[in-house]
Amino acid sequence: MSAHRKNEAARLFAEGLAHQQAGRLAEARRCYERGLKFDPGNPDALFLLGKALFDGGEPAAGERKMRAAISARPQAANYHAGLASSLADAGRQEEAMAAFALAVRGLPRDPALWRGLAASATLCGRVDAALDAVAQWRRLAPDDGDAARLYGNLCARRHFERGAALAARDDAEAAIGEYEAALRFDAQAPSILVNLANLYAQLGREDAARALYERAIAASPEDAAAHFDLGMLHLDAGRRIEAAAALERAAACAPDDGLIAAQFLFQQMHLCRWDGLGELVRRVRAAVEDDTADIPPFIVLSLPGTTPALQRRCAENHSARLYRGQAPMPPMPSMPPARGKRRERLRVGYLSSDFKSHATVFLMIDLLEAHDRSRFEIFALSYSVDDGSPMRARAVASVEHFVELAGLPAPQAVARIAALELDVLIDLKGYTEGNHSEWLQYRLAPVQINWLGYPGTLGAPWADYLIADEITAPAEHQWMFSERLLYLPCYQPNCRQRECGAASTRAAQGLPEEALVLCSFNQTYKITPEMFALWLEVLRAVPEAVLWLWASNPWAEDELRRVAACSGVAPGRLVFADGRPQAEHLARLPLADLALDTFPCNGHTTTSDALWAGVPVVTLRGEAFAARVAASLLATAGLEELIADTPEAYRERVVGLCRDAGLRLRLRARTEALRAASGLFDGVSFARRLESLLSALFSG
Repeated sequence: MSAHRKNEAARLFAEGLAHQQAGRLAEARRCYERGLKFDPGNPDALFLLGKALFDGGEPAAGERKMRAAISARPQAANYHAGLASSLADAGRQEEAMAAFALAVRGLPRDPALWRGLAASATLCGRVDAALDAVAQWRRLAPDDGDAARLYGNLCARRHFERGAALAARDDAEAAIGEYEAALRFDAQAPSILVNLANLYAQLGREDAARALYERAIAASPEDAAAHFDLGMLHLDAGRRIEAAAALERAAACAPDDGLIAAQFLFQQMHLCRWDGLGELVRRVRAAVEDDTADIPPFIVLSLPGTTPALQRRCAENHSARLYRGQAPMPPMPSMPPARGKRRERLRVGYLSSDFKSHATVFLMIDLLEAHDRSRFEIFALSYSVDDGSPMRARAVASVEHFVELAGLPAPQAVARIAALELDVLIDLKGYTEGNHSEWLQYRLAPVQINWLGYPGTLGAPWADYLIADEITAPAEHQWMFSERLLYLPCYQPNCRQRECGAASTRAAQGLPEEALVLCSFNQTYKITPEMFALWLEVLRAVPEAVLWLWASNPWAEDELRRVAACSGVAPGRLVFADGRPQAEHLARLPLADLALDTFPCNGHTTTSDALWAGVPVVTLRGEAFAARVAASLLATAGLEELIADTPEAYRERVVGLCRDAGLRLRLRARTEALRAASGLFDGVSFARRLESLLSALFSG
């Protein structure tokens, strides 16, 4: 190359570099391209041209030229550094990290390169590599505050990730240690505070959990997770009003979060606070339909405007998440024993946490005691702690094998059930509170059945059958259920003999002596605005009537009285009954003239209790299982005339009965006779029918 060409190339390269350093990339490009005509293949100029192209909006062309320069001079650390910075700026952190790693080999004393490597490694989630890079950065630039801050953040992140992994393995105490170590590096990180608080809550350390949630909220007032988890902590502790307030703040922070909307909605329903309910319902429906959140299926059963299709979709969404979230388990039985080689007795397991003083066992205790032990070997699989109640003791005595699973980790509980070699496993909980229906996914018996506790589908492939009847789930409704339907004359068992206290008086219960008493002892979340409006229409039409409701919580009482007053009904016509033990409750029920059922989620045990006590019940029948339970009970009792199929018919039926004392007396007499004569309360006959149903699954 002549001296003139060499000098001209050098001049153009220098001019190009000046333009590039001033940000004039187009001018720099022209200078480099002209200079390369005089000095083709000059690595420095080729690299600088590539950098100008990359940073000027032509990344593909620029990268080719930079890499060509690197190929010509692979030991040039500054080339690797320049490529790394461009890749990092473009968001290509994995490639930037590799380029920075090559750059620091050649320029190990350049803190800027270690900084770049640390930043890229951090963004790639390579915490250990980032920590190594930060250590070198801090050594070379000990006064750089950014290095110290990143080091602290990375140490916090490493402990946080270790804590999360340990928590996922149910090693709560070890996880707590890691989270506490993380807080020593980042004391105000909401994610660390919330995760640690969740573990404290899980272990029953409520005060410590609450303090951490409040610290997280103070550090980040818009952190929806902190508000939400604090709300759930309040709820577990029975502080419903505080729970609702925290969930409301969470919903405001994350208006598109379907789970937060669902839990806030459910608390508003418990409190009978109906302002804004429509918007919350819309959010929950959208979350179910779009599968953007794990909405508890139980909430959707009583959602205003719920449909069978929505309930099934919600159950299917939930079961899919349960399945994805489970750790591997040992192999489980998958096929029934060959016909003709069976044991003498069919092994049947009932899985529940309700073998205690609970509505489910009140319903089925006669059935459990009546099982034919010559043909059936019955197992109660209990994962609730002993509440010390007489009903717990009776439940233990009612079965041949009472298997305690409370407190066992899932793998141990599942393995213990599998070892029993059951023929039939009946899940009595479904998706009600505290359930372990997800255990059924490990195929713990050849036949697995959803029954009684949850009035709807599990939407899960591990539930083979659902026990129903022709009213709760007629054959044409099979599409509503993922399970195949099995039929009994009435799906709900019952008991004829119950403990009942001494008869009460209206005065003792705060009821007007001469009033016509309409009662509904369902939980307040089942009282929708539409249903309460119907009840108020009845009260306006029947001035002598009062409405006797369960005192679920004082805020709901105040709200229902307020709504009544706004509708022209004196608040004093609403009378609230405190919770009582079962025997006392049954003793006071006959003080009512008529019971009013809820919709879209009917009373289940509530309806049976009223009929056992001799109180007629008027129900509104809908489409979904939960909206047809009372109709099933009434039809079995021979009281079909108390079933309405429209809100208008429901209101007219109630008003008509209120105005016809003779008809009420005749209905009362028929209802009172049920306890002694109706098959509805014949637990022994129910046992025989259920046994025949189960035997048929293995016959032929």
